[in-house]
This record gives sequence, C-alpha cells and structure tokens, in this order.
Amino acid sequence: MSDLRRTLDPAKVVRMTTDLPTKQQTIHLFAYGTLRKGERLHDWVGDEIINDLGEATIAFSRLYYSRNHRGFPFLVETDSPNDKSVGEIYEIPVNENTIAMFQMEMNAGYKVMEMEATLADGSTLPVAVCVWDSVVGEPVPDNNWKSPERVSFWQ
Repeated sequence: MSDLRRTLDPAKVVRMTTDLPTKQQTIHLFAYGTLRKGERLHDWVGDEIINDLGEATIAFSRLYYSRNHRGFPFLVETDSPNDKSVGEIYEIPVNENTIAMFQMEMNAGYKVMEMEATLADGSTLPVAVCVWDSVVGEPVPDNNWKSPERVSFWQ
C-alpha cells in the first residue's frame, strides 16, 4: 500500500475550479463523522454527491469524539496500519459550496489531507479527509462513528 498522506493546499482546491466552465472537477471526500449518511450535517454534502462509493477505511488513523467539542469527530493520524477509521466516500464537485466547506473545516483547526482509502472490494483510492493534529476526548468505539456503542453514548 502506498502511503498517501499529505496536506492539501487550500489554494490548490481553489485553482482546480478555474477550468469549471469547460469540465467540472471532482474530488473524493472521506466522510467519517457528522457528514456521513443519516448524520446531522450530511445535508452539507448530500445535495453535492455525484457518486456514493460506499463504506471504506483509512489505515493509520483513529477517530475520537468529545462532549466538550459539541460532539464533533476528530480523525487523528497514527503510526499503526492496524488503526483503520471507517467512513464513506463521496465523489463531489469542486465548487463554491465544497470550497466553503473545506475552508470552514480549516478555520475550525482541521487540516485537509489526501490519504489512501480502501473500499469494500479491496481497491484503493486517494481521498480528501479532514484531519486533526492531536488526540481529543475519547476513542470512537470500533473506530466507526456509526458504532452502536458511540450512538448510545449520546442518548
């Protein structure tokens, strides 16, 4: 497995939009928390989804959550290939809405990085993912935001 972990320059995302009138650019987004289907912020990307590639994992990562941070998830890089965060991959257009979403995430302290995701069929794909710099709160059970244990924590 190649190691695709690099920070995406916000200017690169903006530059990708310069050719939009002739051919729309798209990006693969790894949604691991509140942007996933059925979660409270899915509507931010729901109308933008061109192709839902389904559930996938990203190795070298762990999910955390904290009541002190309004219940938002945090994906943190690790040194272990056995740490695999579960999420969903959406192909979305690079447009004003998605650029604003990434800018908001960066303003909140996330880095937008390109990492390698593994789909259910074993194929891999580079994806954009919002990454936090350090451990915050508690680990998400099963490294899956939709884990029944995590859901019951909030009820």
